[in-house]
Amino acid sequence: MNRYQKLAWFNLIVITATIIITSTAIAIEFHIRGYSTIGGWFIVIMALLKLNPFLFKKPKGQNKVVSDERDKFIIKRAVSFAYITFWIVFFVSSFALHIFMGMGPKSSVPTITLPLMACGGAVFIKIVSSVAILVQYGRGGKGEKS
Repeated sequence: MNRYQKLAWFNLIVITATIIITSTAIAIEFHIRGYSTIGGWFIVIMALLKLNPFLFKKPKGQNKVVSDERDKFIIKRAVSFAYITFWIVFFVSSFALHIFMGMGPKSSVPTITLPLMACGGAVFIKIVSSVAILVQYGRGGKGEKS
């Protein structure tokens, strides 16, 4: 398993753990109090995603190869796929939000919606790019080592 696959798995594990822990904490607090304010504090767990460069460092020394053209192409394709899917999902969710919140002069969207859509979009891009990296490396030929 190379560095990019380890980073992709780490991203998926951190995001999944954050979603599970946050959902559970919000559900418990909502059941106890009737409302929830604790969800924002779990964004701190997402800060673990910024530790990627420190966890899986590049090997030291000039003789060690970190990546080649295939790795760069896989990363480039994964990121472009993530951005394309993000804009499609963002566009559809914007219209869906407008439809579900109601149309007309008296309907309004809560102010917290736009920051939540931006944070959710960043997490969505990270998930899609990580999955795309793992899928592309998984399609390697028989006998190849990644």
